[in-house]
Amino acid sequence: MPRPKEFDPDDALDQAMQVFWHKGYEATSMEDLLAAMNLNRGSLYDTFGDKRQLFLKALRHYCQRVVGAKFSLLDQPGPALPLLRQFIQGMIAGALADPQRRGCLVANSVMELAPHERDIASTLQHALRLGEESFFTLLTRAQAQGELPKGKDPRALARFLTTMMQGTIVMIKSGASAESITQSAEIALRLLE
Repeated sequence: MPRPKEFDPDDALDQAMQVFWHKGYEATSMEDLLAAMNLNRGSLYDTFGDKRQLFLKALRHYCQRVVGAKFSLLDQPGPALPLLRQFIQGMIAGALADPQRRGCLVANSVMELAPHERDIASTLQHALRLGEESFFTLLTRAQAQGELPKGKDPRALARFLTTMMQGTIVMIKSGASAESITQSAEIALRLLE
C-alpha cells in the first residue's frame, strides 16, 4: 500500500509555476524546483514526472489559476464593453505593479520554447486560443446588446485584442513606461467604438 503524500501536490505545483514564471524553463534547474517545492527528488518524480512534464503541468496550472481567474471577469452579466475596459486596465495595472516584471508565463514560454518545442507550443497555442475565445464571446455579446457596431468583426477584434494584450505584457516586461502602455491600450479600445 502506498504511503500517503506528506505534501499538498497543488501547493507544490504552484511553487513550481512561480519558479518557471520567474526564471523560464531553460534557466530553471531541478535544484531550483526541489528547493521551491520543498520536496525530495523521489517525491517530485513520483508525483510530477521529469522537468518537462512538471513544466507542462505548471503551465496548465497557470492557465487555470491565473489566466482563467482573470478572464472570468468577462463572464459577468451586464454591459460588455465596460467589462472589457476593466479587464484590460486590470491586466495592465497588475503587470505594471509586479516589481519583478515577470510578464505572462504563456508569452514568456512562447518566446522561449515555441520555436523548437512542438508539444509545448501546442499547449501554448491552446492557451492563447482560450483568451481569444473569451474576447470573441464578449464581443459577440457586445454586438448583440448594441454596444459594438454591426460592421465590426468580433472574431477579428478578438484576435487583435489577444495580440495586443500579449504584446503589451511583453512591452511591460521590457521596461516600457506606464504612460506608453496606457496610451496604446486606449488606442486599442477606440477600435471598438
